[in-house]
Amino acid sequence: MSMTSPDTTPPARWPIHLIWIGLALAVALGYLFGLGGDHIPRNGDELVYANIARLTAETGHWLPLVSSWDFMRNTKPPLLFWQAMVAGGWGEHWTLLRLRLPSVIYSWGIALMVGLLTWKIVRSDAAPIANARQHHALTMGAIAAIVYLSFFTSYRYGRPYLTSAPETFWLFGVFFALAWSPTRLMASRWKFPLLAGVAIGLGCLYKSFVMVIPVGFALALCYQTVGARQAPWNLLRPGILSDALKVAAVCVIGLAMFSLWFAIDPQPGEVWREFVVGENAGKMNSSRGYFATALSGSSGSSGILTILTGYFSNALFLLPVSVGCMVAAWRSWRARAGTAHTLSDAEKILWLWLLALMLVFMLPTQRSTRYLIPAMPALGILIALYWHRIPRIWFSLTLALSLIGALAMGLIGYGGVRATQDMALYSPLFWLFLLLLAAACVLGMAKKQATRPVAALSSFAVLLALAWATLPFNGELGRFRADSVALLQGQAVSVPTNFNGQFERYQFIIPGAKIIPYQAEQPVNFTDVDALFKTSRYALVQRRVGQAPCAQCRILDVRWDLRSRQEAAEGALAAFKTPETYWYAQEYLVERLTP
Repeated sequence: MSMTSPDTTPPARWPIHLIWIGLALAVALGYLFGLGGDHIPRNGDELVYANIARLTAETGHWLPLVSSWDFMRNTKPPLLFWQAMVAGGWGEHWTLLRLRLPSVIYSWGIALMVGLLTWKIVRSDAAPIANARQHHALTMGAIAAIVYLSFFTSYRYGRPYLTSAPETFWLFGVFFALAWSPTRLMASRWKFPLLAGVAIGLGCLYKSFVMVIPVGFALALCYQTVGARQAPWNLLRPGILSDALKVAAVCVIGLAMFSLWFAIDPQPGEVWREFVVGENAGKMNSSRGYFATALSGSSGSSGILTILTGYFSNALFLLPVSVGCMVAAWRSWRARAGTAHTLSDAEKILWLWLLALMLVFMLPTQRSTRYLIPAMPALGILIALYWHRIPRIWFSLTLALSLIGALAMGLIGYGGVRATQDMALYSPLFWLFLLLLAAACVLGMAKKQATRPVAALSSFAVLLALAWATLPFNGELGRFRADSVALLQGQAVSVPTNFNGQFERYQFIIPGAKIIPYQAEQPVNFTDVDALFKTSRYALVQRRVGQAPCAQCRILDVRWDLRSRQEAAEGALAAFKTPETYWYAQEYLVERLTP
């Protein structure tokens, strides 16, 4: 019997499996909470690509891509932008909610694959008549889906428009299918290679042709170690040529689909220069030297440590459980040594996908934990498979992190109340939710029976609390009045920006205005307001709570905003001492005194 699943549990009076499935559905629906708001965890470049999608849609053509920057047009394949153009109705319904919904649907699809594959693996060890074991398999499938959706990177990059969800769906989908039926699919002469190649091609058209490399490497390892039951280095074996041709066919089909971009783009030379050479080949260059960068351990570096620890840091609150999963897997492997017990083929495929992606992305000089996101579904499944063999201490550490997260959400909420001087800013349910979350984390650490169930839900509960804490500032407090927005229609308005494309957010805040960005590293400190009136009659100026926007101007409206970047001089203690100014700012719509 495989050792990937725990022993059967005694029948429960309550339909535990149905409860967990209900909780998984609730977590999935939680991805919609606050989805259309300006303040959700995201990659700042989301706005860069929203700008490219909007301007391209305005041309009425699919290609070439259009951007506000000559040097930043073909930085992603077109499928990402076409998705936004279609979702936004070619500019007719250009809202953050519409642009982001496809990402959430992709994330739901990934979570479904995670849950189904976990259920299949756990169930495969059960006798057909063992109803309790069948219910246990459903429970673990639901827990796996919750774990995946609770990874911080799943939440951060699986909801915004600029997202890793599409390429994760298509690339992981290949290994989901392979793990579901490894013997049959590896024996397939052309059907699986064809469909896998198409899936990889779609993933590449969202991300990059480079994704062919880790996928091809992982497939080669699967055919060698799972299909042929051979060590990776034992290449002189029967069938090696046939398997190599299948892997090559998958890669060629994927590359051929990606190459369609060059065939249909009116400016293929620009695609080559900006995307292939600039965006991809540039990641293999480093002024410091390859090994100096690779071995660097400094903060913010691109050292290989970034990749080695990437799966753990991507999990954030579930980092301890992720580490505990690796520890449990290692111990399980040591216990199997010299016995007849082996890993199931499905689990081997998941480990190989994790390994291949990690090894490949150690090679570029520019390294990021985001590159490992397509394998995070595999990690979610593995955590569920080792759930009852992960030592309790790792779950307790996750609960401790979640408790800290709950307290941080309370601090952010407290800062909002102090800033707005509105005691009713949040409903009592918000504070009750935080209190119950904190109490549950303490209970989970104290009571053995509660540790794992509470840990399974605590991470997403913190993420939900974050969305709840920012919710008022995504609503009326974060908007200008309707008459102010109407006044700005077709008018030039100077807006602050301190990151690539951040000015694009104002297309959603003051739609219809002509946006003129001005650079302000710390918008609350910008002083030369008079200079803004040389290029526009109206300007948006941010200030700390209680500070006037300018001396020689007329205030037309004001809204609340969350500060995107804090000053180093403020220090981390400012978040505790003055949360109202550390987290929040007021943004004024002002005009010059004389027309």
